[in-house]
Amino acid sequence: MAKVKGTNLIGAVKLLRKNRAHAEKTLAPALHHYLHERIMLTDWYPEQDLVALLRAMAPLLKDAKEDPYELFGRAAVREHMSGVYERLLKGDRSSLARRVSVMWKAQHDTGSLEFVGSTPGRGRYELKDYGHPSREMCGTLNGYLSESLRASGFASVSIEKTRCTLDGADRCVWEARWRDGDSS
Repeated sequence: MAKVKGTNLIGAVKLLRKNRAHAEKTLAPALHHYLHERIMLTDWYPEQDLVALLRAMAPLLKDAKEDPYELFGRAAVREHMSGVYERLLKGDRSSLARRVSVMWKAQHDTGSLEFVGSTPGRGRYELKDYGHPSREMCGTLNGYLSESLRASGFASVSIEKTRCTLDGADRCVWEARWRDGDSS
């Protein structure tokens, strides 16, 4: 069973706790413990629980103009950059994409996220051997990858998922484009 660190659950859990009545109706009873138990940031939790939490959280963000999973991924980067993973994510922008790959390994016990073939203003992320792929995690990664590039000072960032294991591909692939923002 694929597992994820608690730091990835905390944002969804906080939102669901603020909207407890919705959460209790939406979540399976076996997951109600997340509404009152302390989430340990460095403990491992089932990836399937994260996906269920994301599904329950999404309707609460229905008025947002963006995909709720992408919003969650963007928020996760901001939280990680000011929290437990701050030292790993902050630094020179030339190595950020590779540090995001290291972040994956620190947060997930399956799969490897690699940054492959960068040219000026372009790069590709590949996720291989991930143990619990889902459309929710695809959206979350779209947001996480694009926000990590923005947070590092790149401008006009765009991310497009071009291959997905859910569609029969051997790996998930995101093509990234950007332009330099402020010099660093």
